[in-house]
Amino acid sequence: MNFFAIVFILCLFAILMGLFSQDKVDYFPFALIIGIVAVLFMLQSGIERDEILGFINFSTLIFIFAIQIIIYYLNYNKLLEYTALKLIHITKGNNRVFFYLMCLFTATMVAFIEDLSLALILAPLIYRTCRILDIPSGTYMMGMTITINIGAILTPVSSIKNLIISQEFGWGFGEYLINMGPIFLIALLLTVFLLDWFVLRKEEKPTEENKQLLLEVLNPNMVIENKFYFSATAAILIATFGFMVLGFEPALVALISAALLIIIHSKVTTFQAIKSEITWRILIAFAIIFILSNSLSSFGFADLISGLLLDLIGNNIYLAVLIVLLISSLLSAFLAGTPVTIILLPIVAAVAGESIFPNPIIIAFIGGVNMAGNFLPQGSACDLLTLNLARKYKVENLNYRRLLKYGGLFAILHFFIILGYTMLYTLFLCGVN
Repeated sequence: MNFFAIVFILCLFAILMGLFSQDKVDYFPFALIIGIVAVLFMLQSGIERDEILGFINFSTLIFIFAIQIIIYYLNYNKLLEYTALKLIHITKGNNRVFFYLMCLFTATMVAFIEDLSLALILAPLIYRTCRILDIPSGTYMMGMTITINIGAILTPVSSIKNLIISQEFGWGFGEYLINMGPIFLIALLLTVFLLDWFVLRKEEKPTEENKQLLLEVLNPNMVIENKFYFSATAAILIATFGFMVLGFEPALVALISAALLIIIHSKVTTFQAIKSEITWRILIAFAIIFILSNSLSSFGFADLISGLLLDLIGNNIYLAVLIVLLISSLLSAFLAGTPVTIILLPIVAAVAGESIFPNPIIIAFIGGVNMAGNFLPQGSACDLLTLNLARKYKVENLNYRRLLKYGGLFAILHFFIILGYTMLYTLFLCGVN
């Protein structure tokens, strides 16, 4: 165990996570410098170049690359806008039905579509809908961003955090749905109901004239520019997630789907045209994070911390669940969730590996790194994006203070839902055995 190396890499990691968790300074050039310094330090410490390359989870990077292409064509053909407008028509201008459907739709779609892309599409639609209905849009946008963090726990492809965890523990779609589905349903339904009961009911309602105007103005068919490309993209998107549900490797499926979309759209777009839409810097940043995290394990950090935790926990599975949930929730409340996941993963894996019931520990970890994002707006990129859009549209009833108040309250509620569920899950396993 190399204590000096551990402290040095932890300092680099802390700086990088601090940069990731703010939006005032461009993190990318600093991330490159940190990556170069870290690699040079590792080479000097005797770690071979091939071993350093082995630290990088290329499967995750391929998935991030491919899913960005898929989302580009999803936006290009306006599939989400069309679906959302269809749902708006179903509501017939009833603001409460609109709120429920938007929250349920958001939480379900984010289980398959990256959260920021979903928020970028839905937030303007919510704002336009509320403007036509002549009602304030803040509560509806707040409901969207809070339920996005709930939906993120449902599948292994709903976030990079989940994909990394699923690869470590071998959880596919089936395992995620079985283990995380009950938390998802309880947290989602209770959150939407409470927001409706304590907040939405007190707000103004649209007039019948405005309801009729909404149905006339927002026609779903107006967003379809080419039916062939629209239908082909929809079919590929459904097939993509269908194959993932069946257990095929997400990175491979996403890469094939991205290639098919490029080929189908070759007459109207080329890869040269869409490459500027791909966030290349995030791929490099994640590669650096993987190198830093796995180098810590190589220097003995994961063994050190997991050993201390195992000594503290002993054979108490309930204490193990509580500690994992507390640590993952607290760190994810203040810092970007994906770096937190990467650095905690080997430690949680060691703790879970020593337990005869690893699933409750894994569930606590997934729940903590995903749903704690509601505690502070800066803990969730989606929350910050929603606040920026609210400022852009001059939404009167959504600001940092309001989102902090309600987001924090629901983060606490979600924490106790996860804690109660994992404790009952553990109690059931202990009773069966």
